[in-house]
Amino acid sequence: MIEIFGPLVSPFVIKLLAAADYKGLEYRHQEYVGIRELRALNPITGKVPVARIDGEVLIDTSFIVRRFDEIQPTPALFSGDPLIATKQRMLEDWSDESFYWYNQALRWAPQNEQRTIEQNSRFVPSPLKLFAKPLLRQLVGKQPMSQGMGRLPNEMLISELTQRFDDLVVLLGDSPFFYSEQPSVADFAIYGVFNTGIEGGITPEFAELVSLRPRLSEWRLRVREATGH
Repeated sequence: MIEIFGPLVSPFVIKLLAAADYKGLEYRHQEYVGIRELRALNPITGKVPVARIDGEVLIDTSFIVRRFDEIQPTPALFSGDPLIATKQRMLEDWSDESFYWYNQALRWAPQNEQRTIEQNSRFVPSPLKLFAKPLLRQLVGKQPMSQGMGRLPNEMLISELTQRFDDLVVLLGDSPFFYSEQPSVADFAIYGVFNTGIEGGITPEFAELVSLRPRLSEWRLRVREATGH
């Protein structure tokens, strides 16, 4: 039995669900996770997503997707070619550890902050609804500032994000997916960030940058068709 815990506003949750759907794994997804439940599930980092597989709790999406491959080897989430698999792992890591923060900084930029708060408020317990704005700012909104990306002036952030999209266009080239004819964990990681940046109209700047690059829009559609997610 596979259980995946975490809200769909998280690109990491989307990454896991897309990978599980691509592999045809049966799972149960619980979007809302209370603070106490999360602490019990993941006392190490206190973050989502968390997966529980046959009673064993796993954290960190990179470890979880590898377990998916162990449970069901095909279709594989990594290429059988060691060189290509290495590139896929490195792109996955870049998406999780760098690209993610561009989007987070944009979500909490002054022009987008209110929409971000409204989107996340439904996960705040009812007794704390009145304090949703300062609570979310404290728990989530400060993270891009602490990481550093949130300290960039908005114009510089957009400029840097523009260059990262151009980099992705180059890396994708004429291939249907990154480095391969089949989607991999690299595609699902970037797909999660794309969905968070485009869906819901929270960061229109992100959506516009993607729309200006047809190759990326077409790639996103191919991933969606491959996963049904």
